[in-house]
Amino acid sequence: MTLARAFGVLVLSAALLAGSTGCAMRGIGGMSQTTEKTNLELQRESALKFRSEWSQVEMMRFTQEGSRPGFGAPWSVNAVATVAGVEYQVIIGPTSHGGFPTGDVPPDAPVLPTPEPMTVIYSNGTSEVLP
Repeated sequence: MTLARAFGVLVLSAALLAGSTGCAMRGIGGMSQTTEKTNLELQRESALKFRSEWSQVEMMRFTQEGSRPGFGAPWSVNAVATVAGVEYQVIIGPTSHGGFPTGDVPPDAPVLPTPEPMTVIYSNGTSEVLP
């Protein structure tokens, strides 16, 4: 029985090694890369999605391009959101709810029927004001 168990552990280890090596060969850390144009479009969509949940966001500054972290996870990006004058570190995506990696979360505020204009500063340094 111990020989069968040792063989099973060996097979499982080989499978895990092959899987992790395959992910690393796709890109840094297994992340799927996208074009700059696609990243900027996804950043814009992500900012709008975040504003749909936090209507008092004044500014969104993206601190990286964004990517798919692998293992079937959706595209996401790190940013700094200014809500009611306070900056919050966020990880957002166009199809996901915002995450707050530092644990600091804006206080609940009423959803405004018409959101405030929001300045968006993209990872490439360009910016726009979304009405």
